[in-house]
This record gives sequence, structure tokens and C-alpha cells, in this order.
Amino acid sequence: MKKADSHDPKNKISLKKRPGAREDIFVDKGQDPHVPKNLYVTPKKKRLPPWLIPLSIIVLLLLAVFVLLPALLSDVDVNEPIATEPPTVTEPEIPHAGQGDRAVLKRTSAFLFEEPDKASPHICELLLNEELVIRDTSRRDWLGVELADGISGYVERDALTADTSSLQEENAVMKVIIRDPFKRVMSHARGGTLLIEAPMGTVLYADYHNSGLVRVRLPEGEQGWMNTQGVFLLEVDQDLPLSEDFAQSFISTAIAFENSPHVPGGLTRRGVSTSGIVRLSAFLNGLELPRTVEQLMNVGTAVNLPQTSAQPAIIYLRPGDLVFFHKKSDAGSLDRMALCLNEDRLLLSLHNKSSMQLIDFDSREALELSERIMEVRRLAPGNE
Repeated sequence: MKKADSHDPKNKISLKKRPGAREDIFVDKGQDPHVPKNLYVTPKKKRLPPWLIPLSIIVLLLLAVFVLLPALLSDVDVNEPIATEPPTVTEPEIPHAGQGDRAVLKRTSAFLFEEPDKASPHICELLLNEELVIRDTSRRDWLGVELADGISGYVERDALTADTSSLQEENAVMKVIIRDPFKRVMSHARGGTLLIEAPMGTVLYADYHNSGLVRVRLPEGEQGWMNTQGVFLLEVDQDLPLSEDFAQSFISTAIAFENSPHVPGGLTRRGVSTSGIVRLSAFLNGLELPRTVEQLMNVGTAVNLPQTSAQPAIIYLRPGDLVFFHKKSDAGSLDRMALCLNEDRLLLSLHNKSSMQLIDFDSREALELSERIMEVRRLAPGNE
């Protein structure tokens, strides 16, 4: 609007002629529309949250299950359970066996200790179902025993059982000798649960054989199933025949233990010693050898190696020879043994290694050991 127009009297609105109010449909007839009116608001209805009803139902159901239902069931007339004494711990059968009684090993394997203490040195390792004779029952957790070859020591009491039925050849149809590192014995012919693992060299008796399966007798009257892969099946009274090429078969079996964990006196792939390798490898090829290093120093025939300054004595060894070394500080004390393999190599344990090692004749370790050769024995199968 222009400034001049603001002073034009024609454009001014008189207070006496104010615009009339339109009829208000919300005002009663005859009421001034400009008079303030009371405003009424209908109060908002309160609504329950949508989750409240489902929650209430859940709470009621829980009350019914955990409160009302037990109360109703408690009113039912039932016989009160008879009070019983707490179960008593059943002692193994072996504590009741006396001196001179036979027993068998019921574990996969267990060590024979020099003293009734796990910290004492291992003499050797026993395998599942191995027979022994009890010589000392005076200790609670240990038994003094004697093995079939005359070795004596201590075995944990709970590793043995006095039930020797698993050794009986009566009603057996065959002898089973394990040649796999470990063989699983199952509760049923087709699957089932694992009862025990039988290590290489274990001898069991089977009372059933069919369709590649055998049922074997286990200690404490148990029976288990295994397939016939990785086992030797023999007549009940038969032993493993001597291999035609014993030396080569013996070496082939032994070399499979390379890099196996080394455990003094051990006889399984979970922990083995050189003497254990020699014993197992010979047994699986038809030759029975003693258990300990000291005993092995007397098997076979003695070999005198040439002593020359030009060549180390170790180069005159033949595959299959057993080599015994004395300590550095004492030429009369046995330190360790080794098995000579093909291609001028030795299989043995080294003090700075935790597993069985193969070393060449020209290695630093072999040349150092060559100066400490104490005894060499050459196996002569058929003449033992």
C-alpha cells in the first residue's frame, strides 16, 4: 500500500460499522459469537498395552504347571518310596586276589614301575589282556607283580582284574593279534559305542567270526566287536610264523615308528622306546624278544666291529643290528640303544629330541656315538 493511501478517510473503517459476525453453527441462537465459550474435551479412553494380555496368559500357565499341578499330583494316593542306603563303592576284584594268583591288564596299556610310585622309572609297558602273577598285595594302590618272562615290578591296582576268562582258549574259534597301531573294539557288530582301543601287539581270543567281523573276549567278562582289517587271524593254539625275509620285514615294521613320541619303556605309538620298537617289530614278524634294553644285549649273536682310525666303526653295521652305547663319562654304563636300518641309518632316541629319530651314519650325532659303541647284537631268527 502506498503511503498516501493511509490518510485517505474513505479507506478507514468506522468502529460503529464493524463487520458483522457470521452465524456460528456452534453458538446458540441469540448468543453473541464473540462471547468466550467454554471448551469441553472428551477424555481419552485408557487402552491396555498389547503385550499385557499374552504376558498374563504365560504367567497363568507357569503358575498352573509349577504350582497347581504339583499340588494336585501330591494328593494322588501313591506308594511312598522305600528308603535305601547310599550305594557302596564296589572294590575291584583284584584286591581280593592273593599272592600267586593270576591277573590280566584291563586297560589299553599300563607301565610297570620299579617302585610303587609314578615318579619311579619305567621298566616296560604292558598291553591289554596281558597276563601276570601277583606277588605283593600289601599296598593300597599298587600291586607287586611278576611277568611271564620273570620281570618284576609294580602296577597300579585299578589297572588289573582277577577275572582271567579273557585268557581262556576253551570255546574260542581263533586267536586275534593286533597289527594296526590301535584297533577299536566296539559294543556292537555294526557301530555301537567304543569299549576300548587295543594297541599293536595285543593278543585276544574270539568266540565268533563271520563276514569280516570277530567278537573278542575282553577282561572282566566283557565282549566286543571289531572288523578283521589290521589284525592277524590265527588258530587258537598257533603263533605268528617267522617272516620269510625276516630282516627286511623287521626293518619295515620298525621304520613306521619314526617321529613317534619317545617314552622310556614305552610300547605303543603314543609313547615308545627303542627297545619297545624292537620287541614289537620282531613279534609281529614271528620272533619273540625280551622287553628291556639290558635283556636285548644278550639276544642274537655278538658282533665285533673292526677298530680302525681311518673309518668309524659304525659303518660296519648291517641292517637289523642292535647297537648299544655307553655313557660318555663311564664306559661300563649303558646309555641307550639303536636299531640299524637300510641306507646307513640309525633309529634311536636323542637326549635333545622328544620323538624317535632317524640319523645318517655320517651325521655329527652318529659319528659321536660311533666312539661309544658298547655292544652289537645281530639277530639270528631260527637259532634263538
